[in-house]
Amino acid sequence: MFSNKIQLLLRCHKKHFKMAQTNYVLTQATNSAGESQIHLRLYISRNIRLRIGSGIWIDRKRWGKKNDINITLIPGEEREALLEKRAKLKALTDLFEAEINSCTDKNTLTREWAEKQVRKFHQPVKVQKERVQNFFSIMEDYLSRHKLSESRKKHFRVIMRCLKRYELYRQTTCNHTFKLNINTLSYDQLADIENFLANEHEVFKAYPKIYDIVPYSTKEAKKIPKRKPKEDGEESKFGMPKARGQNYVSDIMTRFRSFIIWANNNDIIANNPFKTYSVGESVYGTPIYISNEERRQLYEADLSDNPLLAAQRDIFVFQCLIGCRVSDLYKFTRNNIINGAMEYIQKKTKEDRPITIRVPLNSTAQEIIARYSDPRCGSLLPYISEQKYNVKIKEAFKCAGLERMVTTIDQRTRQEVQRPLYEIASSHMARRSFIGNIYKQVKDPNLVGALSGHKEGSKAFARYRTIDDDMKKELIDMLG
Repeated sequence: MFSNKIQLLLRCHKKHFKMAQTNYVLTQATNSAGESQIHLRLYISRNIRLRIGSGIWIDRKRWGKKNDINITLIPGEEREALLEKRAKLKALTDLFEAEINSCTDKNTLTREWAEKQVRKFHQPVKVQKERVQNFFSIMEDYLSRHKLSESRKKHFRVIMRCLKRYELYRQTTCNHTFKLNINTLSYDQLADIENFLANEHEVFKAYPKIYDIVPYSTKEAKKIPKRKPKEDGEESKFGMPKARGQNYVSDIMTRFRSFIIWANNNDIIANNPFKTYSVGESVYGTPIYISNEERRQLYEADLSDNPLLAAQRDIFVFQCLIGCRVSDLYKFTRNNIINGAMEYIQKKTKEDRPITIRVPLNSTAQEIIARYSDPRCGSLLPYISEQKYNVKIKEAFKCAGLERMVTTIDQRTRQEVQRPLYEIASSHMARRSFIGNIYKQVKDPNLVGALSGHKEGSKAFARYRTIDDDMKKELIDMLG
């Protein structure tokens, strides 16, 4: 009898004091980076339910059927970012449920209250005050407050890791208490940072322990790198930085300069050391691309004994016929094919110029798509990692006999070198080939730009085209 009364009291307690519940839903709308916001559905009471934006955004392909974040198993920056977002979502959920469960008057829990909780969660006052004193926390603020695409955020995190290694390098070689200070950056220190970036492969050899703390690559998970033999007999470690070209160093310094200008414009620092420090200009040689005849030679090469190589060759040929960047190529699905043409918005420029590019498919492109048509596969073609794709392109070029010697610029020395075509082949050569071959026929940059996505007067467009011998001969023939 007594037990029955207890059970009755417990049922009444649950009925009138039900614990808060939270469900998640992903919005249909996307931001400039192509991500959708996770919304919280808060069950406060029988009569009070709220739906509120969490301020946490995610790529739709990483949202699972059970309304949660799917974490990729591949180590790297994407996995780290997804784990961080999942942890933030859980922390925000726990915050709401704790507030709801402890509140005696549920009628005070309005949408305005919930929105205020989200703002306080993402911008706590105490954290902001602490961040002002720390160089890398200010860089994190830049990432969170400045409008950047995910790819640009990824590039900026590369710079952050470089600067963390630079700080460790100075602590190891000069002053063990050294810390980067945004308020004391000088001309000489910027020059020292640029020199470090250009020679980091040598720093790795002399001070490998720095790279145990801040690895060169986030994909490198081994604390003690294994060694691999080189052709010249010298041993090199996995994860060892390659010597950076001067263009790459200039690109890093340019992005770093953008951060300093942002800090100066937002009154975080009083001075801008880049006002007196000049970042070197990027230097590009003559754009090298394959002719239509060489593309056909590659496409017709017999690679039947190596199906994987043949497939990657076909993808490269398809890219030559579309002219897209590899980042866009890897996102193509059959949904991008509309009325006999590929339609897409460039990932690189969709924030500034979200213009739809439409490239008609010729018979060869349609043939390649049909060859790998598989309704079970989400992607348009059988893609592999971009790094392996570039390796296979070089291998396919060599198998097809594309070995003509070309003159190019060594980005480390800025000196001209002669190399066989297959050694410099890469996914971006497909884009150059598309632009170069069309420009050779029509010689109208605006018409070609409509297919390649370059805006009128683009400086980058000039790097893709060149005046070859056939065009020079046409001009001379005009003289009569």
